[in-house]
Amino acid sequence: MRDWLRRLVVFQTVSGSASNLDLIEHIDERLRSIDFDTRLTRSADGRRANLLASIGGSDGGLLLAGHTDVVPVEGQAWSRPAFSVSEDDDHFYGRGVCDMKGYLACVLAAVEAIDLKRLQEPLHLAFTYDEEIGCVGVRDLLRDMANAGIKPASCMVGEPTQMKVVRAHKGRHAYRCHVLGRAAHSSFSGTGVNALEVACRLATHIADEAESLMSAVRDEGFYVPYSTMASCRMQSGHVSNAIPESAEFDFDLRYLPQSDPDSILASLRTTAARLESSMRAKVPTSAVTIKQRTAVPALVPSPASAPVLRRALAAGASAGEHVAFTTEGGLYQTAGMATVICGPGNIAQAHTADEFIAKSQLTACEHFLHALLLP
Repeated sequence: MRDWLRRLVVFQTVSGSASNLDLIEHIDERLRSIDFDTRLTRSADGRRANLLASIGGSDGGLLLAGHTDVVPVEGQAWSRPAFSVSEDDDHFYGRGVCDMKGYLACVLAAVEAIDLKRLQEPLHLAFTYDEEIGCVGVRDLLRDMANAGIKPASCMVGEPTQMKVVRAHKGRHAYRCHVLGRAAHSSFSGTGVNALEVACRLATHIADEAESLMSAVRDEGFYVPYSTMASCRMQSGHVSNAIPESAEFDFDLRYLPQSDPDSILASLRTTAARLESSMRAKVPTSAVTIKQRTAVPALVPSPASAPVLRRALAAGASAGEHVAFTTEGGLYQTAGMATVICGPGNIAQAHTADEFIAKSQLTACEHFLHALLLP
């Protein structure tokens, strides 16, 4: 495992901006050498790819899934080299060791170590791109699997859960709101339409809606037991003595599995339409647009996941609570696989400077995978 971790972290597979092809080709070559059948699906620009590897057939079996991309290190105060593995007595450090190249290293080490001829069912491995920016690559992977007739019965996504089995997580929708008004000198502000002020009103509505969600639908199985909304970025204006003609902000909705994201957003859309109408009464070209940028479904607790849950517990994992972060798991579930989340590391260390993972977590994951694959 240690050797694989060092090899994986050195590839600077930053989401959206860097290629992961060298990493994928490196893994592909090794898996083919131990008799896995492999297939790649590439991004539109050809610079990134998913890898699916199967052994023992295409129908049924278990899919072990993880993403190869990592978040950027710019703007973070790293005290260690980010794209190489360093260590102390108890931890490994480096970008992605926790989220989630540590898990990928354990999977690769496990399939090298076990006697694959003793597998009692098909085994599939998925290595995807650009998970961190909206679960982009996995959608192409799932389409390709459907077209090829590859149908795993169950899926385990190895996001960091401290080796606890998670059966549910929130869904995530991300949006961008753009407001177009008309600029004017600030001394003539009444003659224009201040896009920034309209954007701020909408951001205030989001804050009010977020507060109301706290007392609406609740699920105490989550450590944040309600759906959440938050404005995350705003940009507007160029000078201090003119009202801005345009404004743009991003906001985020994390919703409970039992909630309807479209219903949650309905009141905001109504407010946006009312503000747009008022703006157009003054400047007919004014506009408010809300564009959905990503949509990742929730992982829903399901009786169908009971067999893979029992199998994971028998292999040494422990039962975990629902989580607020989003994974590819909801998409695998939507594609018809009984899906759970279980992997080494603590999500609190993901995306941080000096990202680390406990060595004991990786050891536990190795033992778990051996027991899972060859019970």
